[in-house]
Amino acid sequence: MCPLEIRLTSPQKTLAVTMRTPGADFELAAGFLYCEGIVKHRDDILRISYCVDSNRDGEQRYNIVNVNLREELTPDLQPLEGHFFTSSACGICGKASLEALRLRGCSVMSDAMEVSTDVIYSLSEQLRSAQSVFSTTGGIHAAGLFVF
Repeated sequence: MCPLEIRLTSPQKTLAVTMRTPGADFELAAGFLYCEGIVKHRDDILRISYCVDSNRDGEQRYNIVNVNLREELTPDLQPLEGHFFTSSACGICGKASLEALRLRGCSVMSDAMEVSTDVIYSLSEQLRSAQSVFSTTGGIHAAGLFVF
């Protein structure tokens, strides 16, 4: 585990430092921005890159990611002011209440949605088959997004 600093380039601002196992840093940064409501769509992010500041030593450059957002996007960064705990979790963990999720724009599933029991029972195996590192180490977990 090592730290990852997530920065916006415009406005230039460090948003968070989280612990992570290196490897999917750009995806982690994008997921953090989405879970915190800074971006709403994949297209809101123009580019994610590692820090190339000349004043950083080479090793630290891979512990900092810079995120370029669409120019016309003006995210409300006020809720991120101050200090808060952050982790490499999906963004649901650590929320104080279900109300906090609703305020983030997470929608409630429709009562009309029906999924067969066979599909439900198959989801765990589908997720497990996509987690080769977990089957080896038992130390990394994942979340799955299944679209019906």
